[in-house]
Amino acid sequence: MANESLTPEQAHHLLDLMSKGEGFDEGMDAGVALTLADIALQIEQPERAEALITHAIQLAKDTEDNDQLAWALLTKARIVNDGTALSEAEDLVAISEDDWLRSSYNNQFGIFALESGDIPAAKSAFSQSLALKEALEDKVGQANTLYNLGEIARDENDLEQAKEFHARCVDLLEELGDRKGMVNGLAILGHLDAIEANIDGAIIHYEAALEIAEAEDDFEGSVVSRWGLAEMARAMEDEDLELQHLSQVMAGFMQLGRPTPEPIKDRLNELADAIHGGN
Repeated sequence: MANESLTPEQAHHLLDLMSKGEGFDEGMDAGVALTLADIALQIEQPERAEALITHAIQLAKDTEDNDQLAWALLTKARIVNDGTALSEAEDLVAISEDDWLRSSYNNQFGIFALESGDIPAAKSAFSQSLALKEALEDKVGQANTLYNLGEIARDENDLEQAKEFHARCVDLLEELGDRKGMVNGLAILGHLDAIEANIDGAIIHYEAALEIAEAEDDFEGSVVSRWGLAEMARAMEDEDLELQHLSQVMAGFMQLGRPTPEPIKDRLNELADAIHGGN
């Protein structure tokens, strides 16, 4: 059920079918309740989602199903950012033989630690999660975790480590066919190259990101890529090329009827003055 695509109308209908007044269908188990909770979130029904999670927790306790209880607590921790639920799940995860559960716990713990500012704990949890996801051949999970580890490395100014994580992430996204995700990853690699003054490397990554972004009609990705290419043109003192990239960015905003960001307009005005002598 979780992998099937539902329209909002279908999702509403399914949730209504599984509900009876203020309660839920007696035949619903904890796993179904958790799946429905995610569906409820997708159609912006957070209160119903929380009610379903609470229902799943109670069902798991009634049946003494520790793995289901741990899943329910992790879902609660993820949806409502509840550190207490995460702590309650810890002992249950420790005795579980479900590697998917352990991987999910480590990932959620890493996110919580990252948000709390405990970077060493976040790195440790994400690394453990990544090892489990690799063993499980969970490529989506690996890509997400590599992204998180890459961003931590970037924040710590460990650029080589950041590039390694993000490059691996892009490779997995390519395998998964997530082309918009690739645009973001390639742009990050371009930015990392730019920080190290590796202009040629940055241009290669930004151009690759731009090619995919334009093929996918990814406007935001195109803007980020062209802005990066404009910055590289500026670093090479190629004002004509910089003007070309920024002008195309502005044209894109105009076509969409959206205001051009002030930094782009300011830089275009500077370039016009420099190229035309203010005339």
